[in-house]
Amino acid sequence: MNHVPEIHSLTDIDLLRESVDLECKLALGHDGQGKLPKVFWPTYSAMANTDGGLILLGVQEKKGRFQAKGIPNPDAIRKELADLLGNRQKVSVNILSDGRIHELHVEGHLILAIDVPRATRKQRPVFINGNPLGDTYRRLHETDQEVPEDEVKLLLSEQQAESLDYRVLPRFGMQDLSLPTLQCPATIKNSVGDN
Repeated sequence: MNHVPEIHSLTDIDLLRESVDLECKLALGHDGQGKLPKVFWPTYSAMANTDGGLILLGVQEKKGRFQAKGIPNPDAIRKELADLLGNRQKVSVNILSDGRIHELHVEGHLILAIDVPRATRKQRPVFINGNPLGDTYRRLHETDQEVPEDEVKLLLSEQQAESLDYRVLPRFGMQDLSLPTLQCPATIKNSVGDN
């Protein structure tokens, strides 16, 4: 799923609202040239563990409204992102490719749009800082929330086990199916009530 919206003007930026699948970050750094913010990583984890989403770098939120500030040196952020995505002490898995990092030019401002996909069952949980228990996040509305330990342990166990739904069972045919289990729940309820 592609999360990158059509953004062509400052008005388009102003209409944005942070949500479960959109997060905006200023990302200018101390020198104002562009730096990947530390708060990027919990959002990356949260979106990867939920349904994916879009992170816009170079956009500032002020009192619920967004302003394009741009990033003077996007190559520095791209390099930092590539370096850290390859570091297992920073993040458990890299689910980004160059094709998911877009440069948007909006009225003289360059914004980086990072389209984070949903991680596969085998990749989840996506966690940061080498610690699945305590640094695994999920997205709820516009916030990144820590996943409770018991749920992280479940995700880790599902990561290791092969799902029975993926296995092909040789020498089984249609005659082996229980047709009532394939019926819609409403149909089953009506047929039970008729007896």
